[in-house]
Amino acid sequence: MSDLSQRAKDAFLEADIILSEDTRQTLKILSYLNIRGKKIMSCNEHCGETKLAKILGQLSKDCHGVFCSDAGTPNVSDPGGRVVEEALKRNIKIVPIPGPSALTTLISACPFSCSNFVFLGYFPKKKGRQKTIELIRQTESPVFFLESPHRIIKTLKLLQESFQESYTIVIGRELTKYFEQIIVSDLDKLEINSVMPKGEFILCLKAMESTASTCCK
Repeated sequence: MSDLSQRAKDAFLEADIILSEDTRQTLKILSYLNIRGKKIMSCNEHCGETKLAKILGQLSKDCHGVFCSDAGTPNVSDPGGRVVEEALKRNIKIVPIPGPSALTTLISACPFSCSNFVFLGYFPKKKGRQKTIELIRQTESPVFFLESPHRIIKTLKLLQESFQESYTIVIGRELTKYFEQIIVSDLDKLEINSVMPKGEFILCLKAMESTASTCCK
């Protein structure tokens, strides 16, 4: 919560309507900020075209709206992208409010330069996993991607089996949250069973010479 900026608080205070990926999470934020009485509408990946059009119709009438993602920055692998896309089609002004991002947080903790990098979004569940492996193998720049706690162990095992070359892996778990953890290791030396499969993950892979294995909590 302490990462929340004054600008974000002001945006909530001035909002006529708050669009929320998860109303339960948004209510926690509003309670923390001692903001009450705001109109909140759910707006997530299950939001149909009719409901989205209704929401945007309200915003077109000089209504000040705020979109609040569940965790992280809107439009980075979350439903905020649809809101932005459709709003711009209707000439509704978009004002981004900078905030916590697992991607930029992990970049700042990597033991190598990330002036150029590739972000893949979520690692494919099934179809496209081998294609993604080949893409990583052919990319010299650091490659970042997200993974769920349900698939993290399986994905780490796949990465170890797929890359015989010297790779460094950086694992961020629950970044910008209370149980934040960062692991830096040679991929072939990573002890997969030591990775707790809880929370949200973002990973980085880069082909380079061996680095010392470290773990920060």
